[in-house]
Amino acid sequence: MKLYGVFKNRVKPGWVFSQNGNMWRFVFAGRHAIAGETRDTEKNILYIFALNTLTGNTYIKNYLFENGNYRIAIEGANSSMIFLNRFDNPELPYHKNIIALDIHTGRKLWEHGEYNYFFCTEDKLYGIKQKFESAEFAELDMIDGSVVCVFPETQNSFIYGLKKKSDEELFDENVNYPCDWNPSDNDLNTGENECISGIIRKEIENKDNKGAVEYVRKDNLIIFNYYIPAGTDVKDINRMFYRNILCVYDISGSEKLFEDILNDKSNFNVPDNFFTRDNILYYLREKKEIVCVNLANIP
Repeated sequence: MKLYGVFKNRVKPGWVFSQNGNMWRFVFAGRHAIAGETRDTEKNILYIFALNTLTGNTYIKNYLFENGNYRIAIEGANSSMIFLNRFDNPELPYHKNIIALDIHTGRKLWEHGEYNYFFCTEDKLYGIKQKFESAEFAELDMIDGSVVCVFPETQNSFIYGLKKKSDEELFDENVNYPCDWNPSDNDLNTGENECISGIIRKEIENKDNKGAVEYVRKDNLIIFNYYIPAGTDVKDINRMFYRNILCVYDISGSEKLFEDILNDKSNFNVPDNFFTRDNILYYLREKKEIVCVNLANIP
């Protein structure tokens, strides 16, 4: 979405994905896939999707597992499988069971009812069973969901360590999440950081910015968002709307390269609407779309 009809983006999104419902959750499934869910909160319908991050081509879209059973949620995924859970109460979603789907077709492969999902890698799946004062862990077979082995309690710290290592490997894959920009932070007002703060101040100057500014530094680029007033609710004049704007700037030249509107009318500040992975910028637009921009394609 173009903001003021003057600025022309230097790069176009590589792909944009949307389906029925509001974007609820998505996870990376291996190096080149995303699996996720959207929800229609009025009709209580769950839709599942999976797509290729390189092309944006979908494997499954608007997929109604068990006719859109609302009391199911995505737990995790790898490059071949999506793992779901069940819960009884949406207000207190205690997770139970592990359901495995083929990521390319949505076909149900198996369901396991003894252990809950703990974490997975490309070739291992670990389940957890909560006990009164401890937890029991098991490795499950990826093919049929059967128990491969149950770990003695003395190995619990080892399993927690495996999960921590798996999480660290996932988040260390050149993933950058936004952090708050504090204009009074001395570290952001010296050297090259001073240039970054100058760019942000230049962008938000005279725009009545409301709320926090979040930013990501990616090589010679600074990516940030900010909020400006977008009018009042015609049904409640005391209720303000805010427009959430995303910008990408070249740091060395202080030049704007890309901009878009994340939310045209938001009731409040919504954090973590964007992040980068490798040279790709991902962001959510209007809670409906995942947008992918290849930063390496910016001339």
